[in-house]
Amino acid sequence: MEALVAPLDTLQPAANASGLKKHAATKAEMARAAKEFEAVFMAQMLKPMWEGVETNGMFGGGHGEDVMRDMLVQEYGKSMVQGTDYGLSTAIMDTMIRMQEHQGGTQG
Repeated sequence: MEALVAPLDTLQPAANASGLKKHAATKAEMARAAKEFEAVFMAQMLKPMWEGVETNGMFGGGHGEDVMRDMLVQEYGKSMVQGTDYGLSTAIMDTMIRMQEHQGGTQG
């Protein structure tokens, strides 16, 4: 409960700035994170496509189908970004690199 009412320490980010170099992500980690974000984005773009699809009352529908459909859309998103560059992951990675350079924490 103390943490919820503790005063904001505006000097704390400056004190933690020296620790940024230790935690700076490598380019491979940034590329993986950017690709994962792109896959999630593509899945979210595909999700509305399924909203108008009706299910068969006897063998379809229900909570199980909703869960499986969400999982299927996530896998479609992952599949779409493998081997294809839509440009989103490149832009995200470039932004992450610039942010680390600005903070002085780039690593190879």
